Amino acid sequence: MPTLSSFRLIIPFLLLGFFAFATQAQVPANQTFKFINEGEFGDRIIEYDANYRVIRNNVYTFYTFPFRLCFYNTTPDAYIFAIRAGIPNDEGVMRWVWDANRHRPVRENATLSFGRDGNLVLADVDARVAWQTNTANKGVTGIKLLPNGNLVLHDKNGRFVWQSFDHPTDTLLVGQSVRINGQNKLVSRTSDVDPSDGPYSIVLDHKGFTMYLNNSGQLLTYGGWPGRDFGSTVTFDAVPENDNATAYELVLTINQDTNAPPPPPSRRRRLLQARPTQNGQQLNLNKLNYNATYSYLRLGSDGNLKATTYYDKVSYLRWEESFAFFSQYFVRECALPSKCGEYGLCDRRMCVACPSPKGLLGWSDSCAPPKLAPCKSGGGTKQAQYYKIVGVEHFLNPYLEDGERPVKIRECREKCDKDCKCVGFFYKEDTSKCLLAPLLGTLIKDVNTSVGYIKYSN
Repeated sequence: MPTLSSFRLIIPFLLLGFFAFATQAQVPANQTFKFINEGEFGDRIIEYDANYRVIRNNVYTFYTFPFRLCFYNTTPDAYIFAIRAGIPNDEGVMRWVWDANRHRPVRENATLSFGRDGNLVLADVDARVAWQTNTANKGVTGIKLLPNGNLVLHDKNGRFVWQSFDHPTDTLLVGQSVRINGQNKLVSRTSDVDPSDGPYSIVLDHKGFTMYLNNSGQLLTYGGWPGRDFGSTVTFDAVPENDNATAYELVLTINQDTNAPPPPPSRRRRLLQARPTQNGQQLNLNKLNYNATYSYLRLGSDGNLKATTYYDKVSYLRWEESFAFFSQYFVRECALPSKCGEYGLCDRRMCVACPSPKGLLGWSDSCAPPKLAPCKSGGGTKQAQYYKIVGVEHFLNPYLEDGERPVKIRECREKCDKDCKCVGFFYKEDTSKCLLAPLLGTLIKDVNTSVGYIKYSN
């Protein structure tokens, strides 16, 4: 049996081993840095018409074609640490493809620091921590911006301890994934000048890969691929269609194992042969007859899901739209809730009218839904009336199967009368189905027997 004296001899060696391990797990002193947000702005054409500063120091340039680390702002003295995609000398608009602190912008003279403990920290000028990777003393030994636009903190074996790909905002780069149950979901910006969270999101769960509109806390399905089990991960990818890589497919690849990496390129090519309706392994978005390696998929502030691809064969406007969920080639544009702003009637991709109690008036940006009198829960809107629009659908119709079971139109109206959230109802005359609408937005011209009844107050 070991004696007390033998333990006393062993303990120093254990402590020595522990401290040796801790020392090995630290970032080398000559690879730490501290960048102060100050100095002149860049002069390139940039998305959101932002001001920006390139992040560089004596240790790292943080540039790997075509990605670079920067600070940018769309309002004075409110900076976001971000990744930019673009080619400095091609005169095209550079794009922001990842934001770290869009919920907590920092000011002039804020600092971005990477210390020996392996934590990447963004601190405001008053030393308040606005954002960090929370990787202190977790074995980080280095930081890299990879060629695919992924910013990573890695250990001595190259294993990723933290990566920006796990924390998307509104954008997915090629090879980046969304995971099930709301982990790293995409959330839109409020607008080009306001980076705060907008009302639109796209989430992966067991009900599908679904686009939601947040209406005062109520999530309304307006797009995506609901109604099918996608497994655990959906990855945006650009896959060579042939061995010569003269054409590419933009795809959403489905991976069933949460912990498994995305499938290798050869496997991805085989998945291209499977249609989504056959085995649910992959969704084809578009075929491009050029290299689509530099692409990104974004949920825009208008709620549309679009892919943008860099095409270097032209002399200007090299970033081009390569996919749009709401488009003439995929899902009709009139089904986008924001197509006609707050309110409007859409037909054949155009906003054609502003509905009102006096009939269909000319549409403009000022078109707005009726303002309703105060509503008492269970009692309905005071003095509510309805005006009728023949041949229109609501954007919820396809996702709610046109509403409840068959009822008489009088019963449908009574339900809307008593519901403070109901701003109108849509009645299918052929099936007698009733859909209560909590939001109007864009109404879709429909040649079938659907009639809209819009609530208003005298």
